[in-house]
Amino acid sequence: MRKIGDASFFRIVDRLLASGTGRTPAMHWSIDGVDWQRERHSHAGASHGFTLEVTRGTKAARPGWTLVVVKEYWRAGSGESMKSLQWAHIEAGRRADVVAWLERQERKLESA
Repeated sequence: MRKIGDASFFRIVDRLLASGTGRTPAMHWSIDGVDWQRERHSHAGASHGFTLEVTRGTKAARPGWTLVVVKEYWRAGSGESMKSLQWAHIEAGRRADVVAWLERQERKLESA
């Protein structure tokens, strides 16, 4: 993984955050010293609907950091998917520390 927000970044993040998905997604959990919190916001109307999922990971111990991952899912009124977007932002801390933590998690996932 080289860049926050590229395809390899989201593959790692998706695998890490899988513990919080499902019919009743977890709202709070912890992975290797990082506390995660998820919020979901939805709207369903006659012509369209959307779900916005904001997941924030915070590492309090030094070196501390906060990573925000946002995923948007847009649907037509019929329920058909129209568009999906995802992006990430480092709210606090150094990019290198976030990337190093994610790369350690990737190695753990691959060896499991």
